Amino acid sequence: MKRPVIAITSIALMLLFLLTCSPQTTLAASASVSLAPVSITTLQGATGGQLSALALKDQSGTQNIPSDYVSFTTPRTIYSGYRTYQIPSRISLSSVVGFQIMANYKGPLRSSQRWTWSLYNWKSKTWINVGDNASVTNSTVWTTLSFAKTNVSQFMDGTGKIRLLLQSGNSTGDAKLDYESISVTYNAPVPTPTSTYTGTSPVIGGCPVFPADNYWNTPVNTLPLDSHSRAWINSIGRDPDTGFHMDFGSGTWDGGPIGIPYNLADASTPKYTFSFYYPDESDPGPYPIPSNPLIEYGSDHHLLVVDTSTCYLYEMYDVTHHSNGTWSGGSGAIWNLNSDALRPAGWTSADAAGLPMVPGLVRYDEIATGHINHALRFTANSTNSYIWPAHHLTDGTPGVVTNTPPMGARFRLKASFDISTYPADMQVLLQAMKTYGIVLADNGSDWYVSGVPDSRWNNDTLHLLDDITGSDFEAVDTSTLMINPNSGAAK
Repeated sequence: MKRPVIAITSIALMLLFLLTCSPQTTLAASASVSLAPVSITTLQGATGGQLSALALKDQSGTQNIPSDYVSFTTPRTIYSGYRTYQIPSRISLSSVVGFQIMANYKGPLRSSQRWTWSLYNWKSKTWINVGDNASVTNSTVWTTLSFAKTNVSQFMDGTGKIRLLLQSGNSTGDAKLDYESISVTYNAPVPTPTSTYTGTSPVIGGCPVFPADNYWNTPVNTLPLDSHSRAWINSIGRDPDTGFHMDFGSGTWDGGPIGIPYNLADASTPKYTFSFYYPDESDPGPYPIPSNPLIEYGSDHHLLVVDTSTCYLYEMYDVTHHSNGTWSGGSGAIWNLNSDALRPAGWTSADAAGLPMVPGLVRYDEIATGHINHALRFTANSTNSYIWPAHHLTDGTPGVVTNTPPMGARFRLKASFDISTYPADMQVLLQAMKTYGIVLADNGSDWYVSGVPDSRWNNDTLHLLDDITGSDFEAVDTSTLMINPNSGAAK
């Protein structure tokens, strides 16, 4: 964790209820997923640039930023090479009905040098042409090309690999691609919602995890997009190299439990005063600490405690239990779980965003009930400023929002993302990402979602979500939810 130096209409409500609460029949429907290339193979000529440049379309007009595109050159020979794409394992190959190939191209006109795109037929072991640069009218500007293909079963191998060849007709010129993708259309059942808006708070130890109207417990599936959505996702990462990771599970990793645990306390639990190295932004306590408490394994050493006798939440960062029985830590925050009160502006908490941690953790007990009724916590490497309800930053200036996501930024899984092919327990988690979204709460690994260690997690199942990328998400504008900047209550 990085630290500082010192009004919805009744009709809309009804639609929301119908969308999230009504049973639905599973029907066949068309869905799509956009794939970025996972590798480049050069057969003739030369290829220059990074594969990751093809995942983002960011060149237009006469722009010429070499780090943002891949060049295909013809030094005394034609160019020939292919990009490999991988269809996610959750999609049945028999359900795939078509491809839409898109490329952002700058290079010769067809009249001087024809550049062709071809798909590899795995059955006949031949390349089948799907398009060329015929629509290009100016060799000095970027042109978006699009080619459609149906009846595509022969263009996928048994594991879902696709090969897309680019080839020049002669050796008189070079081409550049700023972007290339294959949008795969497939038939999929309409998913039955597994997470619903109940209008009630999650509960831990008999205590509400903040009021039902709290920001964490408010759906965002109908909110408009934030104007910074694309830029923020670009900043965190939208390609498979920075895919999602469920940062929790069963067993151990690197010698310790996987995830962020919490503890329950009651009136009989002894309380301790902490020595914090950020005392000016910490609540003095005392803090109830059970015997042999569960502490997060790893660098942050979070200690989280829910006092079930008072329904107060105690969260501490970087704790140490000394041999003389005393405790110290980086910072500490105390939350009334029956209140929407936030930290003072500029104050940290146990999290860098100045937010509580427990309400954003995925708990297996929730999965077992079939629904998660709150937003989830996640981390990103780079952040700038903060937005409500976050009250603390690690970089930037308060009130100045940039193309780097601020603490408190909220994202949701796109409504079009098909979750029906995932196991039932993962559908619960994914539906929560659609309905309640995920909240940027701390600096850390990009797109790491937080949860509680539990022996019941199936780590292999959790890893099925690794194929989700930033491109599957969108940032939402939560400013319309705010009633008071010093309260977590939402409209």
